[in-house]
Amino acid sequence: MNLFSKIFNAFKSIRLNDKNSVVGQPLDYLLVSSMYAEQQSAYLNSYETGLSKSTIKTLLEGYWSIYNKEAAAEILLDLQERNQDQYIDVVYDAFENKDNYVTILKSNLPAEEEIFSKYLDVYRNLNNVVPELIEQNVIKDFSQIKKIKDSAWNYGRGAFLSRCCYEAGYLSELKMKEYLRKSFTDLKKYCSTWQEYTISYIFGRALWGGPNNSGMIQIADDLLHNAKSPLKDKKYL
Repeated sequence: MNLFSKIFNAFKSIRLNDKNSVVGQPLDYLLVSSMYAEQQSAYLNSYETGLSKSTIKTLLEGYWSIYNKEAAAEILLDLQERNQDQYIDVVYDAFENKDNYVTILKSNLPAEEEIFSKYLDVYRNLNNVVPELIEQNVIKDFSQIKKIKDSAWNYGRGAFLSRCCYEAGYLSELKMKEYLRKSFTDLKKYCSTWQEYTISYIFGRALWGGPNNSGMIQIADDLLHNAKSPLKDKKYL
């Protein structure tokens, strides 16, 4: 199934597991994976993804280079730790002070060319991404991004990958559940509501994945408003 088909299916219906559903607080932990799960047309309400073994294998190996337990542990940890990047705040400060952005970046970022260039690219991306998201009515202004950042993009992908790694045998059920719990708990430091979660995810996708995010915006709307969605009647994380 190609990406377009997956996105189309996500708009068409919410996929739920009627046999092994998760309820209560564990469901909230699980729903951190919901944006990525919808992209893949996976179950939203169970640890099982509902995806075929071949699909999971392609996702893990082809997109994430996860072939074993060691690689799974490394990638999953990295996705949780990305939100602790101190230099992102420097870039955000520069974005809000465009007249002095060169001074701000040079004064507060490492001098190493590779690192400096990476964050300069992030700054340049912001100049394209933020106006686009405002035009698409995802955000009203940049202030909505400063706190939530791209946290949901990181925690959300990690949460869904932990489910895939569990099904692939790279993660125990206990470790998966703990990963989901920690992802939820840490996400709450950035996002207060599920709507902020979807905005943060869309922002991360736009910042790191490029333009043309109308599909992600429609997925977010479906998750928040579809009568079948587990997020429909939830507001706060």
